[in-house]
Amino acid sequence: MKKVIQILIGCVVSAAMLYLAFKDMKFAELRESFSQIAWWPVFPFIAIFGVHVFLRSLRWRYLLPEAKRQAPTIRQLFDSMLLGNFATFLLPFRPGEVIRPLILSRWTEYSFATAFVSVVIERFFDLAAVLVTFFILIQLLPDVPPWLHVAAYSLGSVASGLLFFLIGGCLFPNFISSLVRVCAKPLPTKIETFVVSFSSDLLKGAAVIKSPKRLAIILGLTVCVWLTAYLQFQALLFIFPHDRSFLLSVALGVFVALAIALPTTPGFVGAFQVGCVEAARFFAYPVSAAQVYSLVVHGLTYVVFIVIGVWLLNIHNLNLFQLRKEAERGS
Repeated sequence: MKKVIQILIGCVVSAAMLYLAFKDMKFAELRESFSQIAWWPVFPFIAIFGVHVFLRSLRWRYLLPEAKRQAPTIRQLFDSMLLGNFATFLLPFRPGEVIRPLILSRWTEYSFATAFVSVVIERFFDLAAVLVTFFILIQLLPDVPPWLHVAAYSLGSVASGLLFFLIGGCLFPNFISSLVRVCAKPLPTKIETFVVSFSSDLLKGAAVIKSPKRLAIILGLTVCVWLTAYLQFQALLFIFPHDRSFLLSVALGVFVALAIALPTTPGFVGAFQVGCVEAARFFAYPVSAAQVYSLVVHGLTYVVFIVIGVWLLNIHNLNLFQLRKEAERGS
C-alpha cells in the first residue's frame, strides 16, 4: 500500500510539473520550433555524455576505500553507474542508487554497504556543487525576484553545512560525531537513533577523503563532472538559433537538478521539462523553443540510457528486475 501511495504521489507531481511546463503551449509555435531543429548537436552531446560518465566513474574510485587486493577498474565503475542510471530511468522509486553499489559489490571485493556509503557521499558532493552553483547563478541573473535570492542564500548555507560535515567529519570525526548527537537530542527517539546511526556510517565512509591530496582530487573531479553536465545542455542549445550562452546552460543544469529532487515518475518526467522551461524564462528564451528543447534533451537522455542499459544487461548476463529485488533486500 505504501508503494502504491508513493507511485501515486510521483504521478501527481509529474502531472503538475508537465502542466506548469506546457500550460502556455501554442501548437502553431510548437510546430514551428520543431521545424527549426538542427540535429547535428546530438553528436557532441553524446561525446560529452561519455566524458561525463567517465569522470563520474573516476571520482567514484576515489570515494571508495583503498582495495586490499585489486582496485576496481574504470570499466566496472562505468558499467555499474550506467546500469544504475538505466534502472532509475525505467523503474519507480529511483532504485539505481541501490542497484549501482549492488552490481559493484558483485564485481569487486567491496561489500554492498561500503559501496552504498560511497554513493551517498558522492551525492553529498553533487548536492553541494549544485547548491553552490545555484547561489552564484542567482547573483548573475537579472530581474530575479527577492524570494529567489532568499532561497539562494538558504541553499548556499545548506551547501556550506554539507561541505563542513564531510570535510570536518574526516578531519575531526569525534567532534562532528558529538555535534550530531547534541543536535539530534531534541528529536523523537526513532529519528534521533536513525540520524546518529546514519551520520556514523557517513563519517566512516568519509574517512577515505582524509588525505588532502585525495580531497583535492575529488573536489577537482566534482567541478569537472558538473562542467561536463552543463556542457551537455549547451551542446543541445545549438539545435535552435536562439541564446546559446554558457550561463543559460548552467541555469538549465541547475534548475533541472533541483527539480528532479522531487518525487516523480521514473525518468523524472515533468521535473525535467519544468526545470528547462523555468530556467529559460530568465533569459527571454522563446517558450515554445524551451518546451521543445526540454523534450529533445530528455528524450535523448532516455534513449541513451535505455540503449546502453539493455546492451550492458545483455553482455553482463544480468536481470534488472532480479537486481531490484536483491537491492530491496539490502543484499
